[in-house]
Amino acid sequence: MNLLQRLRNISKKLPEHEALVYKGQKISYSQFDRLVNKTADALLKLGIKEGDRVILCLLNCPEFVISYYAIMRIKAIVVPVNPAYTVAELRTIVKDCTPSAIITSDIMAEKFIGQDKSELIIVGKEFDRLIDSSNELQDEYHYNDNDTAVLLYTSGTTGVPKGVMLTHENLYSNVSVIAKTLELNSTDRVMLVAPAYHSAAQTGCMNNALYTGASLVIHDRWQGPKSVLAAIEAEKVTMFFGPPVFYQMICSFPQYADYDTSFLRLALTGAAPLPEQIFNKFKDMFKLEIVEGYGLSEASPVVSLVPLKGMKKSGSAGLPIDGVEVRIIDEQGSDIPRGNIGEIAVKGPNVMKGYYNNEEETRETFISGWLRTGDLGYMDDDGYIFIIDRKKDLIIRGGVNVYPREIEELLSQHPKVHEVAVVGIPNDLLGEEVKAFVASPQGVDINARELKEFCRGKLANYKIPRQFEFKEELPKNSTGKILKRKLV
Repeated sequence: MNLLQRLRNISKKLPEHEALVYKGQKISYSQFDRLVNKTADALLKLGIKEGDRVILCLLNCPEFVISYYAIMRIKAIVVPVNPAYTVAELRTIVKDCTPSAIITSDIMAEKFIGQDKSELIIVGKEFDRLIDSSNELQDEYHYNDNDTAVLLYTSGTTGVPKGVMLTHENLYSNVSVIAKTLELNSTDRVMLVAPAYHSAAQTGCMNNALYTGASLVIHDRWQGPKSVLAAIEAEKVTMFFGPPVFYQMICSFPQYADYDTSFLRLALTGAAPLPEQIFNKFKDMFKLEIVEGYGLSEASPVVSLVPLKGMKKSGSAGLPIDGVEVRIIDEQGSDIPRGNIGEIAVKGPNVMKGYYNNEEETRETFISGWLRTGDLGYMDDDGYIFIIDRKKDLIIRGGVNVYPREIEELLSQHPKVHEVAVVGIPNDLLGEEVKAFVASPQGVDINARELKEFCRGKLANYKIPRQFEFKEELPKNSTGKILKRKLV
């Protein structure tokens, strides 16, 4: 079984049930299935074939969901990317995956013009004409469990994008277990407000809803708590997912009681640690406990969830989901006793096939069939997982990964920058904020405004350091490596 076969079954079982809801537009499961097949036919007519990569660069919208399933339908590979990426960032991904087509909006299309010979499909009138002129694809395809379905680019802690190859089995196994664990069913209404290009939103919201025959209520982006709470009330949303920063903003919204959120029965979070005070405040305000989970793109992404019923432990990311094994290991890959901190290693049907075009990185990431996550944590005697820190220097700002090396390499190109180190510093709202420590040649005048301007257009806005601190020299060890721990 895979997501395509599951969608076909749900469409036959619940043909008139709402599949997608977006700004007053309602698409039933039978309509959704037809749109997927017509889009698949259109892609074939454009010359897209099995194994081809197709980039999806869109905000949350029905076209993202329809295209996602249509690409998989013809055994091509979905490559979701962040629309906030700059031309330079997108160029790196395009060069690596060599897409046959790019599906994007007219606003974002200019970022891709001249990058390669990919077919550029603009969502809007052009996309609609393409679909209208196509037939429903009738061909039956055989999907192998180990075929790559989605290619997710993640830079880990290196800043160099790596394509995570997720197979049909990876996606289906993760979604099916999550749906069962959360007790989702066709009466649920799941809000998609977290970005659909992110693996957590794809699995936890989009695919989760469609797997269960639930209705997916699409919110194009986070625009603040007011619009989200209004949509929860209007659409009687039963499940909401977002990074901790979303919950922090909701908890700080004084008019929250003006909205009827009584249908909401599941509130999930991940991508960054949830502060205990936000958990408690949300529970007091909405009489609902936030369910925290742990995962990473390489695991499709969910590894563990706090159980809905039974024991809950403060600060814990819960228990490994069914079918997934977790170990805490040392540098050599040996088990560490319960309660001791080590690297989290994961094994299961959700674990990626490997990194695209990067066998060396794949080999280094696996040890005897176990995925080394790069995250530090421990497991208690009851099997509950506690995340302590990132093994390396990854910054998580508002649930979004920021990679220090990428920023450091750019700032190092500035003629007035001699040395630079980028770190994450605590931030009450976002969890972490980006800060750069800069050393300049003696006597050189440099300021934060100048460096921010230098970064603009070369980095996505959320990656640009909000704080700069200038020093005569940065601390180093005997080999000349900058000691970031002495800066924070």
